[in-house]
Amino acid sequence: MLAPMTSTPPLETDDAIVLVLGAPGGREPPGRLDGVTRLEKLIFLLERETPVSKWMTERADFRSWRFGPFSAKVYEAADKLAAYDLLRDSARQAKSAEDGWESVSALMDRGDVDPYTTRDFELTERGMDYYRALLSELPPEAELVLRDFKKRFASLPLRQLVRYVYERYPQFTDKSEIRDEILGR
Repeated sequence: MLAPMTSTPPLETDDAIVLVLGAPGGREPPGRLDGVTRLEKLIFLLERETPVSKWMTERADFRSWRFGPFSAKVYEAADKLAAYDLLRDSARQAKSAEDGWESVSALMDRGDVDPYTTRDFELTERGMDYYRALLSELPPEAELVLRDFKKRFASLPLRQLVRYVYERYPQFTDKSEIRDEILGR
């Protein structure tokens, strides 16, 4: 457990995204994360299973939705980070429909959305500088906490990550269209 800080910098959803992306650990190199569904679930878990939640002044306001916990703020924050050239957000053809679950959900059933498209995220050089600046304002153990978190969850196959969230937080799955499929019922 981290010691309380005397002066906590205001951390918002966009900062949480930068912290998750910038941290070492996981399948991809630091600064990169493949898939918007993975990003959504990681931010959800970051708020619930790490001390980072104590540093945050804004919550992502997750709610139960078509594919489990969903936050429009995560999408807005990713768009904002891209607009400020802190993040590259590139759509690509997904390997499976699972990679596009959240994109379909976020866009609220727009007919022009390809369900097999996903978003990949990569911090720019400026974004990595911002990551280091955020870390410098957090407790010394912050990067270790983030690395352990990312190593534990970001390296899981997507279906396994989603299953973990569904099993641990069933109150966020009551509207899910894939709950039975994910939980094998």
